[in-house]
Amino acid sequence: MTERPFPLRFYESTVASGNAYKVRLLMAQLGITCEVIALDILAQPSQSRTAEFLAKNPNGRIPVLELEDGTFLAESNAILFYLADGSAFMPSAAVERAQVLQWMFFEQYSHEPYIAVMKSWRFWGDLSQKRPEEIALWQTRGQAALNVMDTHLRKRSFFVGERYSIADIALYAYTHTADLAGFDLVSTPAVRAWLDRVAAQPDHVLIANGPGSAGFQDHRQPG
Repeated sequence: MTERPFPLRFYESTVASGNAYKVRLLMAQLGITCEVIALDILAQPSQSRTAEFLAKNPNGRIPVLELEDGTFLAESNAILFYLADGSAFMPSAAVERAQVLQWMFFEQYSHEPYIAVMKSWRFWGDLSQKRPEEIALWQTRGQAALNVMDTHLRKRSFFVGERYSIADIALYAYTHTADLAGFDLVSTPAVRAWLDRVAAQPDHVLIANGPGSAGFQDHRQPG
């Protein structure tokens, strides 16, 4: 196997980002250490929109992983896929690898746009700026995603192949604090049990600088 470039720097956020947390969690469980640079994405303008950072990721978003050969990888789930390749966190069977991608696409298309956005506006934005029907859409579609996950997990311990993988990491990042953003985890017992299983994995690390973490100041807006 050709040796791959090692992570050199990791660009994340000074406030809790589930997308950045995914990568930090996997790196902790793989024993990977690298320089971490936290950007203030709430600044005006955001530090992720500077010319220097846009040269690394023209989309102007974190997380970004810089490799020792000068490559910059953006998009959290793409970074997970790169880091997990050849490890126990990525299945070897083709169909299971495809199923991992299936759930990671689900997370970015059907889950994160509602649960993560609701969390962001509750804790770092102003929900009063949003129309009630827009908030209701986030709540409905986010809860629907949790229900899909709950149905899938009723007959299995993890999302793919009965083993912990990056599919679980991708979905755990925003799901484990979904209740703090106003979503109902009481009605999804299989999801709650799965959250406990993920948190019990070796070398698990907690999300920092956000709801539920030590020292977080709750300035949430009503809604």
